Amino acid sequence: MADDHLVRPRPMNAETLFAGQGYAAVPLFDPEIVRAAAGDIAEHVDRVSRALYLPFEQSCPDAPLSERIDRVYAHERSVANLLRVAVCTDAHRGPKLQALANDPRLIETAERLGGRALAGKIVRVRASIACFPEHRHAWHSDVARDDGTGCGKVMVTAWIPLSDAGPESGGLEIAAGRQPAPLASEGDDGFEIPEWRLAGLPRVQPECPAGTVLFLDRFTPHRTLPARATRFALVIWMKAA
Repeated sequence: MADDHLVRPRPMNAETLFAGQGYAAVPLFDPEIVRAAAGDIAEHVDRVSRALYLPFEQSCPDAPLSERIDRVYAHERSVANLLRVAVCTDAHRGPKLQALANDPRLIETAERLGGRALAGKIVRVRASIACFPEHRHAWHSDVARDDGTGCGKVMVTAWIPLSDAGPESGGLEIAAGRQPAPLASEGDDGFEIPEWRLAGLPRVQPECPAGTVLFLDRFTPHRTLPARATRFALVIWMKAA
């Protein structure tokens, strides 16, 4: 990536930024409530670890959540991967995370930014984990095929980091500029946007302190940045009414 494409966005209101650039970071929640919601993930890791034949003590229960999967990976790689998959599959059902996902301010803000009614959503936990760089998301948009069915109904995504996130802590990088359609994708699964298709688009790496929600338009290209410690985020993909 050429450094001259990396820019700092000029201050403007969220509606103007979203309409023109395809994203907006909005302070929406009490930071302490968001950080506390990460406790659902810690409890889920404990629950899964206790169900294994591997002694629970070897799941590093005393490690901080931001380091635990990396520490397990050092001696039990397959178990670390199992914990990663379990978190990204089922941890979003925790009560504190559900309270965030169902907070009416999310859909109200998304409807205001996107300018249309929304109904229905998909909720998951996503993570940037140092020991699993291959699972960081490459350049993509949340709607890669605008066919009006399934994922094609997603209009706005709300990305809620459960700790401070930014350029140095597993935030997102965005190719700014609202797109009228998804950029063509490649790769084995057909969802990765090749770097050359983003040529000339400015890149931004928004600072997202805990409590801030990063709203993305359905066609906005973005990717996950590396993290020195595991960064978890609650993601809500909101669909057209």
